[in-house]
Amino acid sequence: MSEAAARTGAIAAVTGGMLASVFSSSANAAPAENAKQTVDYGKADARVAGTLADELVDQVRVSKQAETVVEAHTVKVTPYAETAEGKAEARRIAEERRQAELERQRQAELEAQRQAEAEARAAAEAEAAAQAEAEAAAAAEATVSTSTGSSTGQQAVNLAMELVGTPYVLGGSTPSEGLDCSGLVSYVYGQLGISLPRTSSDLRYAGTVVSDPQPGDIVWTSGHVAIYAGNGMIVEAVQPGTPLRYTSMWQSNPTFVRVA
Repeated sequence: MSEAAARTGAIAAVTGGMLASVFSSSANAAPAENAKQTVDYGKADARVAGTLADELVDQVRVSKQAETVVEAHTVKVTPYAETAEGKAEARRIAEERRQAELERQRQAELEAQRQAEAEARAAAEAEAAAQAEAEAAAAAEATVSTSTGSSTGQQAVNLAMELVGTPYVLGGSTPSEGLDCSGLVSYVYGQLGISLPRTSSDLRYAGTVVSDPQPGDIVWTSGHVAIYAGNGMIVEAVQPGTPLRYTSMWQSNPTFVRVA
């Protein structure tokens, strides 16, 4: 067998029979021009690669799995990235990256939305808490103070508030027996050391008539009296069957009498 034929057989064995033609000429014969062709290059070693370049092929397509680089001095090499397979893989990777970026953006938008909703809820809760606090403060201002340092009128209101719920009894003068309207006023001020008339008609003249009612002033209308508690509220014993109550002032154009 000639040297050229031996080399051709070695190359055919390495490339797995991919060569379309094999030289049969003598070792000194030059390879025919039409014998050169394109082959796919996989794991051929450098020596064989050089032989391919010198003797058999004029173009090599390099596969992704190639372990060596074909000597390119006389061989046109097509890198994997420029092959159809390489381009398809590049497009697939690019699409996967694009989809991953879209998913990342979607997740970021969802997280931003969740954060905005959480902040809105927190703001709403804070506003509700502030409103509740303001309402509680207003209610506290509307209710009577229990401090021992308050004025005599305020102390009268405090004592009257403690009697809320006491049964109404016509002519009653003490909590144990029940109270009517004038009995409430005279009892409360009696506890503060101030003696007042027992009837509602006499209470009209028990103090000074004022136009700017303060807690503790007597709210007088014909046939009825109550104790002004401040902020438009009164404490009163109004009628049989209705216990002593803390309620909004319902009287029209009452007379306010200050006794303390």
